[in-house]
This record gives sequence, structure tokens and C-alpha cells, in this order.
Amino acid sequence: MASVTVKVNGRPYPIICGDGEEEHLKYLAEFVDKKVQDLSDMVANATETQLLLMASLLIADDLSQAYETIDKLKEENGGGSPDERLEAWAEKLEAIALQLETA
Repeated sequence: MASVTVKVNGRPYPIICGDGEEEHLKYLAEFVDKKVQDLSDMVANATETQLLLMASLLIADDLSQAYETIDKLKEENGGGSPDERLEAWAEKLEAIALQLETA
């Protein structure tokens, strides 16, 4: 196990993580810190706990929207496995090619 200390809102937080995950964890902490700083600029008298909760909720909302977008894209592309999607695209391309041949 590895350990890394990250800073969020100017406070250090020691975190235990898997070996080799230190840089990714630092990146994630920087992302959270940016959200907290943005909120801190907008909400002057919020406590640190409130800032961290609001940042977490904003990040969760972003993630939720990303999942919804992924689901929509899967539906638009026929869902299924990558092989099934590739086959569907191949059929679409063949149909287009046939239309071009007969045009």
C-alpha cells in the first residue's frame, strides 16, 4: 500500500492508496480542490464541510449526466457488444453503398 498527502481547500489529507495510484489520486484531489475553490468564491460564508459537500454533489451531478450521455449514445448506436455495434455499422454502410450504386 502507498500513501499520499493531498490538499483540498488548503488542508492536507493523508490518503492510503494502491501502489502506483498516487499520481491519479493527486489529480482527483486537484479536481475536487478546483470545485471547492470555485464554490468558495461564490459562497463566502460556507463552512469547509458545506463546501466539500457541495463540491461532491456537483461532481456527482456531472458523473450522472455523463452516464446518461453514455446510455443515450449506446441506444443511438444500437446497444449491444462492440461486435454487434460494428456489425450494425457495417450493415448501414452496405445499405449506403447499395443506394450509391443504384443512384
